[in-house]
Order: sequence, then structure tokens, then C-alpha cells
Amino acid sequence: MALLADVPSWLSVSFARDAAVGLAVTATVLLVCSMFLMRSVVARVLSIVLLGCAVVGLLHYRAVLEHCDKNGRACRLFGQELEGGGCKQ
Repeated sequence: MALLADVPSWLSVSFARDAAVGLAVTATVLLVCSMFLMRSVVARVLSIVLLGCAVVGLLHYRAVLEHCDKNGRACRLFGQELEGGGCKQ
């Protein structure tokens, strides 16, 4: 399978881990804001479910990155190995 592009050199395992945490914190802040700013109960529940799933997914991805980094296996993003840690250097 041919790749269309390579991931940038600045996209390392540590950057991806930090970005996942930053996005999870941002989604949590949006979650709290949406609970107070939305008037519709249906919109509140829908936003809580969607943002909650996003936070859980991001934190799971961070745990996967930490696990592969500690075990020296290749950490992948979009089918390509990330630089740094126990991954391809």
C-alpha cells in the first residue's frame, strides 16, 4: 500500500501524548460550558455524550501511546510510525 504523505518530523510520541491531554482538557471545559449555556435538555445530553466519548477516546489513545512507548513497540498514527521514545528513531 502506497502512502500519500509522511507524518511531519515534529509529530513525535511525546507531542501526540501531550496533544491528546490538551484536547481532552479542552473538551472537558467545553462540556462544562455546554451544560450551563444550553437551554435544551436534548442538546445538553447529546453534547455531554459526544464530548464525553471524545475525552474517553483521547485518554485511551494516550494510554496506548504510553504502552507502546514503554514496551519498545512501534507507535502508529494513521498507519505510520511516530518518532521518539521506544519507537522508530
